[in-house]
Amino acid sequence: MLRDPLVRRFISSSVFAGVFVWVAVRFFEVETEVVWVLFGLSFVFVGMLIVVGFVLAPAVRLFRRKPSLLSKLDDLSDELAVLPAKEESETGRKP
Repeated sequence: MLRDPLVRRFISSSVFAGVFVWVAVRFFEVETEVVWVLFGLSFVFVGMLIVVGFVLAPAVRLFRRKPSLLSKLDDLSDELAVLPAKEESETGRKP
């Protein structure tokens, strides 16, 4: 489990965040109440982002179902490249 890079990143970021808060409180005389407010508001912010993601996910799924204009142009160029080859094989000579 500790070899998983996501777990290692989570553990290291948690340790660095804890050390950052400890240094702020210990050496820069930041009140612990300020740290608790920051901690609570960060949870609220992450929760709001999760809700926004749930709301926008169906819209993104709808946009991804429709092929983009660039992919239509790419398909068109593929079809145009195939047409001369078909004409050449049908007539036996180049047009």
